[in-house]
Amino acid sequence: MIKLLKVRKNSIALTALFCGLMLSASAQKSFKYGAALQKADSTGFYRISLQPAFVAKAKGDMADIRIADAQGKFVPYIQAGSLPQKDQKSFVVFNTVVARLATDTGTTYVVENKTGLALNRLWIKLQNTAVSRKVNLMGSDDLKQWFAIQEDISLQEAVQNSEGTYMQSLSFPASSYRYLKILVDDKNKAPIKFLQAGIYTEYARTLAYTPVPDIKFTRADSVQTTFISIKLNDNYQVNKLHLNITAPKYFRRNITVYQITGDYKEAVAEAELNSTKNNDLLFSAKASRLLLQIANGDNQPLTITGIDAYQTDQYLVSYLNGNQSYHLLAGDSTAQAPEYDLRFFADSIKDNIPTIKHEAVFKNDVVLPVQPKAGKDYTVLIWVAIIVALGLLLLLTLKMMKEVGKKTGEGDKV
Repeated sequence: MIKLLKVRKNSIALTALFCGLMLSASAQKSFKYGAALQKADSTGFYRISLQPAFVAKAKGDMADIRIADAQGKFVPYIQAGSLPQKDQKSFVVFNTVVARLATDTGTTYVVENKTGLALNRLWIKLQNTAVSRKVNLMGSDDLKQWFAIQEDISLQEAVQNSEGTYMQSLSFPASSYRYLKILVDDKNKAPIKFLQAGIYTEYARTLAYTPVPDIKFTRADSVQTTFISIKLNDNYQVNKLHLNITAPKYFRRNITVYQITGDYKEAVAEAELNSTKNNDLLFSAKASRLLLQIANGDNQPLTITGIDAYQTDQYLVSYLNGNQSYHLLAGDSTAQAPEYDLRFFADSIKDNIPTIKHEAVFKNDVVLPVQPKAGKDYTVLIWVAIIVALGLLLLLTLKMMKEVGKKTGEGDKV
C-alpha cells in the first residue's frame, strides 16, 4: 500500500510539472512580439519611449503591453501622461455640454475643448466611488456626428482620501475634436458622478510626434474629387498626417480621412485644407491603409508632393533595477490592461527622470523569457524535458495500474 501511495504521489507531481510547463509555454507565447530595453544606468524611475514599430504590434488601447525582467516576471508601470502636473494653475476646466443622443446606452458626460489644442489626455474629476466601470471616448465637431477615439477605458477606483473626490486621466490617441464625450458602460446600474474635466495646458503644449516610417501613397483624380490611398508597412498608430501642398496658391477644400480594415471603410476625421494653415490632419487610426477623399468642387486638383505620417510620442514610466535586464512584450489579443499599485505613488516620480528606448522588435517564439542579448536557444531542450516527463508519467501510470490489478487479484483470492 505504501509503495502504491508513492507511485500515486510521483504521478501527481509529474502531472503538475507537465501542466506547469505547458501553461508556462502557453503564457509566454501568448505575447507574440518583444523588444529588449536599453540597460538602465542605475536603479530608479525611467521613462520608456515606445517607438511606432512596437506600438504597431500592440492592441489599439495598448492594454497588452508588459515589461518583463530576466526571470519573466512582469514589472509595474504607469503611462507617462498619468503623472500629475505640479503647477495646478495650468489646469483648464472644460465647459460641460448637455448633448445626450437617443442611441446612448449609458451615462454620458460631454465637454467642449475651446483651446484648439490637439489632446491625447483628458483629466476627469469624479465623486469618490469604489465600483468598476469602463468608458468609451468619442469626438465630434458638431455634436451630431460622433467618431470613436478610444474604447473600453477602465475607470480607477478612488484613492483613499478625505476630500470626497479624486482625479483620473484618460489616455487616448491625439485628437483635435471640439467636443469630447465620455460614455459609461453602466446600463441597468447606478451611475457615477462626473464633476469636471479638463487639461493641464503645459502638458498639452508639449505634445510631440514620432515619424511613421516608409509610407507610400497613390492618387486618383475623378470629377470634382481626389482620392489618395496611403499604404503603411504595418498596423501603425497614426495620429497626424502632414500634406505638402504646393499648388494652387489659394485653396480651401474639405477632406475626409478613412481607416481601411479589410473591406471595411471607417471615417476617422473630417477637416479642412486651407492655404493659410499648415495642413496637419489630427485624428486617431490604427491600420495599414488609409484613404483621403478631397472635395475639389469646380477647382483643379491640389498638387501634393509629399505626405508624412506621425504617431504621438508614447511613454511608460517604471522603476527599474540597474543590475537587471528587461524587455517589452506585446501582441496578446486577449490581454486586459494591468492595474498596478504604482499608480497610487505617481506623486513620488520626479519630472526629470531619464529616458530609455527599446531595441528592434522581434517575434517572440521562444518559450523561456527572452533575454535582451542573443544567447543560446534552449527551446529544444525544454521540449525534450516535457516529452521525457510525459513518458515517465505514462510509465508510472501503467505501473500504478499494474499494482492496482495485482492488489485486486490478491483480494479476490482471499
